[in-house]
Amino acid sequence: MEVRPLGRTGLPVPVLGFGCGAIGGLLVKGEPTDQRRAIERALAAGITYFDTAALYGDGLSEASLGRAFAEIGGLPDGVMVGTKVRIDPSDVAHAPGAIRSSIEASLRRLRLDHVPLLQLHTSITTLRGRGVTPADTLGPILDGFLAVRDAGLVTHLGITANGDTAAVREVVRSGAYASGQVMMNALNPSGGWPGHAPAGGHDFSGVIADAVAHDVGVIVIRSLAAGALAARGDRHPNAGRPGGIAGEDYATDFERARRLASLAAELGLEGPAELSVRLAQSTPGVGTVIVGFSDIGQLDDAIRWTSRGTLGPEAIARTLHAVSG
Repeated sequence: MEVRPLGRTGLPVPVLGFGCGAIGGLLVKGEPTDQRRAIERALAAGITYFDTAALYGDGLSEASLGRAFAEIGGLPDGVMVGTKVRIDPSDVAHAPGAIRSSIEASLRRLRLDHVPLLQLHTSITTLRGRGVTPADTLGPILDGFLAVRDAGLVTHLGITANGDTAAVREVVRSGAYASGQVMMNALNPSGGWPGHAPAGGHDFSGVIADAVAHDVGVIVIRSLAAGALAARGDRHPNAGRPGGIAGEDYATDFERARRLASLAAELGLEGPAELSVRLAQSTPGVGTVIVGFSDIGQLDDAIRWTSRGTLGPEAIARTLHAVSG
């Protein structure tokens, strides 16, 4: 498994990260034995970063992760868990207390005394309401993040780079946060490839380049567009309901993903899912690509795809043209 540095955190992250969210659903709805087997399989493949959040399954993801690691003898050396805290936009003034309460509860569920990365799980928007503003994020929210860092509960601070692109960029450029989770996939690669937003879709305007310029580590999320790029018809029983990210519409994304199947075949790939994961992997500045799993077979697929390395220039160009050409 290729390992890359996560910006100025210096954390060594695998190019493929294990997504523990509710959309893949394995760590929320899966059987405990299947969860443990998948984690053991991931560790054997060199996956050392597990991405979770208090919001995933209302704590179930963190609890499942903590139990599984306890069953295999604890968190192995060099393995990292990153989690997140959501701040209610209507109660930003109390953010420091909410952050402290959230991370303490997360650590209890994870059975850890600290995590290397805590990330804001709220969209950053120009106006408060749909999300929190840059002033919120660099004010009371940052105060709360710094307090839990100073208390030794977390090491590095990050954001979810979703919301209004201008607002997200303001926070990225501030240098206050060391990592950013950026939505990017073959249906909307605009976060890493400016000028290639889909017609009518959200334009992330190359925010990854801003992150790189300010030494902010990049974690790609939604690499399979909430499962639409798997293009397999009915959703897996463990899979959760898609939604929540700017510009996503599952039905539309599913149909667009089906149209990428012929391009993937021409490029000698297994399908749109491989094309998307490897496009993200090939984007300059990306540290790790998070993929969520519903079962161990999907994990094996992602391991196989990423092991094949980055896409060549022609494959990248043809994919970008298919999106916006």
